[in-house]
Amino acid sequence: MRPKPIEFDEKEKAVLSALYAVPDGTYSSYALAWKLNPMVEIGTPNAVTAFTDTRDATERLIARGLLRGNRFSGADGVYFESLRLTPKGEQMAIKQKNEDEHIARGIAALAEAVSFKELLDAKEEP
Repeated sequence: MRPKPIEFDEKEKAVLSALYAVPDGTYSSYALAWKLNPMVEIGTPNAVTAFTDTRDATERLIARGLLRGNRFSGADGVYFESLRLTPKGEQMAIKQKNEDEHIARGIAALAEAVSFKELLDAKEEP
């Protein structure tokens, strides 16, 4: 029996993707939150929510052994510095990227097929 594949929520996917996109860099919890939420204004209630959601996703990924970082405590509670993907995290990020690309290609092919059908239907109309 094959093990159940790991599923990620949207925030976890975004964290994996962001960390994978910067192979030699690292993020702090704060920098990652602002990278993933560029429209959020720092110092607002939305910023607190963005930070908390990002940190929670990061902690879930750390618990699964996909990320590592240095843990600190501050005014906003626990946060991390030097967040990096583990080798297992790199594998998962690549799998997720490939799955997302596969889905995007399928959606594009479906949209093209629907457009082609609409074109044919329009051509048949008197």
